[in-house]
Amino acid sequence: MMKFPTLTFREWTGFFTKELVREAGKFGLGQVPAKHAPDSIAHAVCGFCSTGCNLRIHLRDGQAVNVSADTEYPVNLGMACPKGWEAVTPLSAPDRALYPLVRTERGGETSKISWDEAARIFCDRMKGVQAKHGADSVAFISTGQICTEEMAMLGAFAKFGMGVIHGDGNTRQCMATAVAAYKQSFGFDAPPFTYADFEESDVLVFVGANPCIAHPIMWQRVLGNQRNPEIIVIDPRKTETAMAATLHVPLAPKSDLALFYGLAQILVENNWLDHGFLKASTRGFDEFAAFLKPYTIEHTASATGLSEQTLQRIAFAIKLGKRVSFWWTMGVNQGHEATRTAQAIINLALMGGHIGKPGTGANSITGQCNAMGSRLFSNTTNLLGGHDFTNPDHREKIAQAAGIPVERIPEQPSWAYDQIIDGIEDGKIKGLWIIATNPAHSWIHQGRLKELLGKLEFLVVQDM
Repeated sequence: MMKFPTLTFREWTGFFTKELVREAGKFGLGQVPAKHAPDSIAHAVCGFCSTGCNLRIHLRDGQAVNVSADTEYPVNLGMACPKGWEAVTPLSAPDRALYPLVRTERGGETSKISWDEAARIFCDRMKGVQAKHGADSVAFISTGQICTEEMAMLGAFAKFGMGVIHGDGNTRQCMATAVAAYKQSFGFDAPPFTYADFEESDVLVFVGANPCIAHPIMWQRVLGNQRNPEIIVIDPRKTETAMAATLHVPLAPKSDLALFYGLAQILVENNWLDHGFLKASTRGFDEFAAFLKPYTIEHTASATGLSEQTLQRIAFAIKLGKRVSFWWTMGVNQGHEATRTAQAIINLALMGGHIGKPGTGANSITGQCNAMGSRLFSNTTNLLGGHDFTNPDHREKIAQAAGIPVERIPEQPSWAYDQIIDGIEDGKIKGLWIIATNPAHSWIHQGRLKELLGKLEFLVVQDM
């Protein structure tokens, strides 16, 4: 008979062994590492890009210890990209600010103060600057990366409470041109799409956009399209999205407008138009068609560096009879002739009736998680809720809704971000409040900006 050696069962121990032990996570989480097993969960929208993924924050003793994607949320459907998986990392970052710091003299060291002291210094100094130079001598620059409720509070506190006239957000750097194009084309600012359109299009046209990297969850929705779509990427760069396209269109830089006018002219020449939609839902088409006549295919090919065959292929792809959606991001919004370019894309959608139906639209993808909230609720580009500072009926409506005297609402709109910066140079802005943004890094003229910040009598930076 074969004799087996005696076996001794051993309990494996050690730091990394314990790290890998899993237990039931509850709350529908399945199994999770023991140290991350939560005693409760909360839901939060991811604060990185504009997609709006919902995340489940795992809490232990009220502290966030881990994160997972919400499997039932219609935006991300249980998915998260690497940015989302790192959503709670900033909470424990070694350079996270934990208390207020004050600098009493230019170039001096900062010193720690209490929150009560910080609030008192803020109020006293801001009121002092305004008393000396006028209510409009103080401005704020905010962000598209705070919650809508916070934006509404900021906009109301600054404009209705402090009497500030000028306040803008860093969203202007990425979205102002799309805002103007939508307002001029549709009369209001609202991108007309749902994420289901990614999955329901026959043709997707990406212009100056790289969602494969910048908006990965949106790109996952594109990959879920079962209609075998044509994917056209119009971009001078060979991006990751361009490499995944069925057609990459490497047009010459600054030739976007010529391209879209040229494509529109091809649609007109071939009568690839939705005449019923144009008659029922648009105006000014005949004038637009007359404007397009100089944009012959020969002219467009020369201006864009593309072949006539490529131009014909794009126009044929977006002609009447298919579900066509157009998508753009910063390559348009921060580009040459940006507002006109966005309008030209919108015009292409209108010409084929590619709007208001599944898988269609002229769709601007925002950069930041709450740029739309900033546009609608922060009292920057417009009065609260998409209203107009210059319209007395709108001011009265908002005053009644907010329960404040109508006199508290400014009768003029704010300067834009760049005008606020210029106002520092002109000596008109003496106090500046910067919230959750870093213009010393993001403003195009960094050296000039840092020099101008030194001219302020009072600068507040509110950031984690």
